[in-house]
Amino acid sequence: MTPNGRIAALVIAGLAAAGGLFIQTANPNGNGFPLFLFAALILIGTVFDAGYLSRRRGGQGAWQLTPEREIDHQTGEVLQVWFDPVSGERRYLPTGERPD
Repeated sequence: MTPNGRIAALVIAGLAAAGGLFIQTANPNGNGFPLFLFAALILIGTVFDAGYLSRRRGGQGAWQLTPEREIDHQTGEVLQVWFDPVSGERRYLPTGERPD
């Protein structure tokens, strides 16, 4: 998830929680629980996003070389495809180079 997407998700979670609180306090029989649950699910999904967590750890995932090869159409170089199973990130690097 991008940083802006993370901010948007947290804003939506905050608005849902505020809406649930408003419904619960405005009407004694109101049921604001579904909005609280929705906010909690968004918050948990955003905080524990695998890509975000791997970037916070400094991208220490174990890069794996895939059998895929691509050709850079601008330079004509053959690129190897590397995959990080922790974050899901893919990198296209010239043959012989390794990711960070």
